[in-house]
Amino acid sequence: MGSDTEKIINESTEIKRVNVPESVQRRIWGRSAARCVLCAKWLVDEREHWHAIPTGQVAHAVAAENGPKAPRGASDLDGKKRAEEQNLLLLCGDCHKRIDSPQYVDKYTVAFLTEKKNEHERWVREVTDFARLRPAIVVRMTSEVRGTYSPASNEQVGEALRQAGLTGMHADSRTGAVEISISGSESDDWIWKVAQKEITTKAARVREAIAAEDSAILAVFGIASIPMLITLGAELDDKTETALFPRDFSNDGPETWAWPSIDEPTTRFELESSDAPDGAVRDVVAFVDISARVDASRTPEDLGNAPTVRLAVSGGPSRAAITTRGDLQEFARTWVELLTTVETRWPGVERLHILSAVPTTAAITMGRHRMRDAQPSFVLYQRQDGVDVPVMEINK
Repeated sequence: MGSDTEKIINESTEIKRVNVPESVQRRIWGRSAARCVLCAKWLVDEREHWHAIPTGQVAHAVAAENGPKAPRGASDLDGKKRAEEQNLLLLCGDCHKRIDSPQYVDKYTVAFLTEKKNEHERWVREVTDFARLRPAIVVRMTSEVRGTYSPASNEQVGEALRQAGLTGMHADSRTGAVEISISGSESDDWIWKVAQKEITTKAARVREAIAAEDSAILAVFGIASIPMLITLGAELDDKTETALFPRDFSNDGPETWAWPSIDEPTTRFELESSDAPDGAVRDVVAFVDISARVDASRTPEDLGNAPTVRLAVSGGPSRAAITTRGDLQEFARTWVELLTTVETRWPGVERLHILSAVPTTAAITMGRHRMRDAQPSFVLYQRQDGVDVPVMEINK
């Protein structure tokens, strides 16, 4: 073949360099986490105090061109393909110089570089699979309490979640919110059946979201009647990680639902039980005194002879008894101890009648720690016109 013919063929098959688009370069930097694919050197020079200087280089596995001096230039890929993401890798200057040097170019083959690129990018995905703000399924429950209806606002929920290291209810969240809204006065007899149905229906949606792995944590904001909150807790149970948020009634700002920064318990709780003999009884009355004392005289007349147990704050009830997450954990531990005491002393008990004065987080906690199909029914009372009336029952 003559030299003129060879020149024509070479010119027709010549691969010219195609500039790598900026968008592709950004993806290469992101997928590599600003580290060299080969030596893992950090490629953002932070020595300049006013700004950081990127020191990495986007390199080609198959060379950008196919000239005689192009390392790994022999390939069927055209210029456009050579500038695409799958042919590019992020390197430090030293590694880039080494892989292209005549001394080592035969060692750093296209297959070798592609393998190391894929390993590095896979490693980046695995080791950075964590979240600074964990996505949560937000459960917001509201009913009328003493004539007022005041749900947590989106801003308040968002701030409480942020301080707890969570996120939800926002456009950038993978999860949404489940709203449980009970309209009507707590003095209306029908409201309790409506509430029971609404809570059961919405809790089923929450369980479906958990089963679908939309999130592994619940964030609960509840301001409702105590029986409704205990029922909600029982529907959610304690199998899923759950963050309960308190309402600070002295603060109407964005942080009104946020826990304080301290987590340690500041309150101790104690148990008391009546001198009633152990053995076969069907009904036990539980008094829970946290924000106020529930006097024994409030025991329903038909339960006058039933054994009683009491969970109280050491030193007396207080509206500030549960002010930290540690306090709530201590309350939960004591509540579980109360349930164990009831089962141990009266193994045949069928109903635990609960008269309580507790904050919202404690009420939800009481329901969460009832073991379904294993512990007695919870009969929940609401004070109406000076009389404690059974309004809801948890019996499954």
